[in-house]
Amino acid sequence: MKYLFLYLTIITFLFSKTIEIPQNNNVLNNLTFKEIEYLKNKKNILMCVDPNWMPLEKIENNKHIGMAAEYIKVIEKLLNIPILLVKTKTWTETLEFAKSRKCDIISLLLPTEQRAKYLDFPTAYLNIPLVIVTKMQEVYISEFSSLTKEIGIVKGYAFKEFLKKKHPNLNLVDVKNVQEGLQKVKEGKLFAFIDTVPTTGYYIQKKYFEELKISGNFDEILQLGIGTRNDEPILKDIFNKAISKISTEEHQSILNKWVAVKYEAKVDYLLIFRWIGLITLIFASILFIIIGVNKKLNKEIRKRLIIEKKLKDYVKLVDENIITSFTDLDGKIKAVSKAFCKVSKYSKRELIGKSHSIIKSKDNNKKVYAQLWESLNNNKKWEGELKNKAKDGSIYWVKILISPTFDENNKKIGYTSLQENITVKKRLEELSVTDELTQLYNKRFFNELLPKVINAAKRKDEYITFAMFDIDYFKLYNDTYGHLKGDEVLKKVSLTVKNSLHRADDYCFRLGGEEFGILFKDGKEGKAKAFIEKIKNTIENLKIEHKENTTSPYVTASFGVITLKASCIQDLEDLYKQTDKLLYKAKEKGRNKVCSN
Repeated sequence: MKYLFLYLTIITFLFSKTIEIPQNNNVLNNLTFKEIEYLKNKKNILMCVDPNWMPLEKIENNKHIGMAAEYIKVIEKLLNIPILLVKTKTWTETLEFAKSRKCDIISLLLPTEQRAKYLDFPTAYLNIPLVIVTKMQEVYISEFSSLTKEIGIVKGYAFKEFLKKKHPNLNLVDVKNVQEGLQKVKEGKLFAFIDTVPTTGYYIQKKYFEELKISGNFDEILQLGIGTRNDEPILKDIFNKAISKISTEEHQSILNKWVAVKYEAKVDYLLIFRWIGLITLIFASILFIIIGVNKKLNKEIRKRLIIEKKLKDYVKLVDENIITSFTDLDGKIKAVSKAFCKVSKYSKRELIGKSHSIIKSKDNNKKVYAQLWESLNNNKKWEGELKNKAKDGSIYWVKILISPTFDENNKKIGYTSLQENITVKKRLEELSVTDELTQLYNKRFFNELLPKVINAAKRKDEYITFAMFDIDYFKLYNDTYGHLKGDEVLKKVSLTVKNSLHRADDYCFRLGGEEFGILFKDGKEGKAKAFIEKIKNTIENLKIEHKENTTSPYVTASFGVITLKASCIQDLEDLYKQTDKLLYKAKEKGRNKVCSN
């Protein structure tokens, strides 16, 4: 297991990728008189898009959504001219519309010689890596020259041209869209599918989690931007000026909204075990040689020097790529690797002599640390997952193996840890159980967790409190202030409730729309209701204006609360229904109320 951690860390370090956004700090020059007159006479700009390329863009309910849509909104505001969507059914149809001048621009595409016959290309606003997706059991792909199996690619996508030039042996097969390509890989009709990091990551997380994986990356980085009709070349100059005006903050905001997880290459475990055997063999050979050299030191000094140099090279490799640390018995750091410094963002000078808790996240369950120290105090190894906090405040996860360290007299002198960075894996796990808008747990996780919490409480003869609440007159709020403001209310209320729950086994869920659930143990009836009353008041104290709320000038919520001994809960559906009835009772009493059993 120790060497498995070492190798996983090296692989992750070597093959992780991120999406890049070009930065342009030039100040937008004033439009020329000719450009202003052109826009005035133009009145609106017609735009075609890729109708199915999420999270980059998509046509949904006759609207343009995705990252490209966010950029178009910014540009539309900068130019002060409406940019109108021209609907198409496929990417091929989009290109045909651009050729026949049914649209003035294409929102996001890759420049090619063929497209230059009818389009100009302003400055790109996205640089995105290109990856290959396979089933989970396939090995990691680092070499494409010998790959002859059928690989899907969306018909009309320009990167097919330069992939064929650089990798002529690739057997590329056209598919209608991304969903069709990934589905055919899942069904075994295609070996793999090629597209961008955000697009493949979006659909894997949404539909193919634990079925498909990113199994390799190309050196090519797609430079994507707007295409403007070349029979009106003034458009290119206008859009260049608008794109240069987009601020770094706007770039980052769009990226954060649509790309929550960075790409990291998957690792093939069969290949890992082969490498483990090879590395183990190498180290065993080195140790054997060193022992032999020590016995014949006077005769083989030259051989010893050669071996020492090799050993230093291996030590350097470990130091730069393996997350390791050594502490004394009090938990004070005595040594760390460069890889440890890289992931924690502290220098060695800042870490040496400090407590290992310098990187500790307070979100970790205290029971985990209790188990950890119980094992170490009994001179046993401890293995588990921990959430850590880097110097800049960012959170990262590690899978860690901690072992007691002994001196030559078998006296314990400290502890050695080997860690694997599993941040991407944990973020993917969080996405599968988290509501995208509110960042609360979703209903799927609620259905999985509720029986587990109740059964655990039954074993300890504990109480369970379950509360459901709705935001009062939320439909009227959306009708009055708009859905974007409504989404902000959902996020603010969710954060307030989440911050009110402090214990590790307190949970809050978004059950659907404006309906939420709260679940916790050890609550007694009166105490639980008082706690929920406090949460209700906290929501009203946000003082979010709600003119249509007849109970308060602000946004409020109504609660139904039920507290039972876990042993008395026989039917989970009945528990849900009883709590729902109490919620409606709170509404009938005038809302902004808490009704309990």
